[in-house]
Amino acid sequence: MEPLFPADSPGIAERAMDVYRNSARLDHLVNPVTRSEIIRLLRYINSYYSNRIEGHHTAPADIARAANKDFSTDAQKKDLQLLSLAHIDVQDLIDQWLLNDSEVNVCSRDFLCSIHREFYNRVPKSFLMLNDPVTGKQIPMLPGEVRSREVIVGKHIPPISHSLPAFLERFAHAYAPENLVGHKKLIAAAASHHRIAWIHPFMDGNGRVSRLFTYAYMRKINMESMGLWTLSRGFARRVDEYIGFLTLADEQRIHSLDGRGNLSESGLTRFCEYFFDVADDQISFMSGLLQLDKLRERVMGYVYLRSQGMIQDADPLRVEASYVLAEVMMRGEIGRGEVQRISGLGERSARGLTSQLEQEGFVSSDSHRAPLRFSVPLKAVGYFFPALFPEGSI
Repeated sequence: MEPLFPADSPGIAERAMDVYRNSARLDHLVNPVTRSEIIRLLRYINSYYSNRIEGHHTAPADIARAANKDFSTDAQKKDLQLLSLAHIDVQDLIDQWLLNDSEVNVCSRDFLCSIHREFYNRVPKSFLMLNDPVTGKQIPMLPGEVRSREVIVGKHIPPISHSLPAFLERFAHAYAPENLVGHKKLIAAAASHHRIAWIHPFMDGNGRVSRLFTYAYMRKINMESMGLWTLSRGFARRVDEYIGFLTLADEQRIHSLDGRGNLSESGLTRFCEYFFDVADDQISFMSGLLQLDKLRERVMGYVYLRSQGMIQDADPLRVEASYVLAEVMMRGEIGRGEVQRISGLGERSARGLTSQLEQEGFVSSDSHRAPLRFSVPLKAVGYFFPALFPEGSI
């Protein structure tokens, strides 16, 4: 799978540093509490788009219902809901793993197998039965197990199964963040995203694992704002382009000027450039959505529409809620007693408004006495953060 990195050049190094700088600016746009809520919300976004890349479409509203244990009575829809929850759960697990073990090598075989195992231990059995590409018979997929059979992926023939341990060992050493410095780490994040897909270590689920792995890699190299933007949305918006650049990097070396390895260096370079294009696009997109003055306007605009009965299938919401939600969004959390002051309502009306906002998921709290934190129910995502989901998908 050599070369493992694109050729060193000022251009690709500068592209990597641009992503670092632009991503870092997101960290300071919102307060920490609001930031945590947006990161939680982006897990749903990540799941939605990663599954969409694989051809599995689950409406965001169905994902939200599943998170509350409200599953569809349709067996196929329920299976897709569980598939979405699996992605959300594993992304949360990755954050916990990195927090609990600062020395973990996210490129190691064990880490990759853990992602695969935890994901597929959570999905319905229907996703664990595969067609053997050789015999055509149904075979079970074992969560977390490196494949012991040969596969063909489109035009790509991945390494034979008995060579996988050597490939995974080389991958773990070459891309380990602790072996790299500076912008080389972000270039490694881009290059390794392709190379793990090229190795194709599992019978199925390699695309999902590669995207979850890349999320882990970006967090490992201190891309702290990674939870505030998602590569999967960028990949999914032009999925043919994503697959096309992955395929381009699969190509063998074209001529003597195309690197010194078996694979095309120019193909890997173009994939890395594409990766940075997607990252910059998504960072820029979220930077616009997180501008506090604009976000405040959208929150207040949503409440106004509700107060006028202009949102279908939504109960009326007092216009005073706009002041409360704008305040809690700006500050991250407020004391319960502040609702009356902020809204200008009487005590009883303020309690009623607080109750409605909690029930609908616009604020959350650890107890009936604890402060109210900013929260975003999926039904309001399209108003608070337009275009996060495709038009008409919620």
